[in-house]
Amino acid sequence: MALSAQQLKFFADFIEAELGIVYSASNAYQLEKRLDDICKALEVPDKEALLKKASDEGIQGHFRQLLLDTATNNETSFFRDPKVFHMIAEHIIPEWRKKNPDAKLFRIWSAASSFGQEPYSLVMMLEKLRETNHDMPRVEVLASDISEEALKKAKLGIYSQLEVQRGLEAMLLVKYFSKKDDDYWHIKPAIRGQVQFKKVNLLDITSIPSGFDLVLCRNVLIYQNEERKKTIISNITRKITDQGAFILGSAESLIGLSDQFQQEIYKGAVFYRKK
Repeated sequence: MALSAQQLKFFADFIEAELGIVYSASNAYQLEKRLDDICKALEVPDKEALLKKASDEGIQGHFRQLLLDTATNNETSFFRDPKVFHMIAEHIIPEWRKKNPDAKLFRIWSAASSFGQEPYSLVMMLEKLRETNHDMPRVEVLASDISEEALKKAKLGIYSQLEVQRGLEAMLLVKYFSKKDDDYWHIKPAIRGQVQFKKVNLLDITSIPSGFDLVLCRNVLIYQNEERKKTIISNITRKITDQGAFILGSAESLIGLSDQFQQEIYKGAVFYRKK
């Protein structure tokens, strides 16, 4: 049985307070489906019983983490929006090198890393770039997400046939993955070991160090209200180096949210350079 709009709002308000993610009438069906998944996980008969549990006991412990995990949109793929990766390899890193000829380290933060496809794609791209560019600096990649389940999968680096078929070239699959007896593709330790994973809520990033030369925070702002967007942008801005680069999702923009960046476009891909 479907919950009423007021009943759904109980869960939507909790999610917005915790994560800033907004569920409105237009995407209430997504929340309904995710509540169904939580009912199964907690062995609760239906959503009304789940609501009673939340009202009587509060949303805490395993229940809280399940709700936060399922509330986040973990839709992703390898090399999602390929022109972004071409822009990083062909423009952002070379421009950084020109301005920092003696620098030994380039630091990247994948701020909504989901199941790991984005940070692993970055490492594979950098490995390929290093083959033809011996001036490449050492690179550190930090990947963060709010979802414990997403981070657990990302750290394992194990993907199904369907997942590796989404955006991953056959040459890279063979080079950087091994197919095991479980019929899944395991990313090789040399790639997996180059990414550090960390659980982070972008509304509070005090645990994240400063000094990133590139931050990717794609398809996060579209789920936030205006106030939370500004908070997240302000938080991330403090972590980016002078002249550092910031990449959002293709449907996102900093217009009206920050005046500390200037927009640049490279072959159809957009990024923001810190002023």
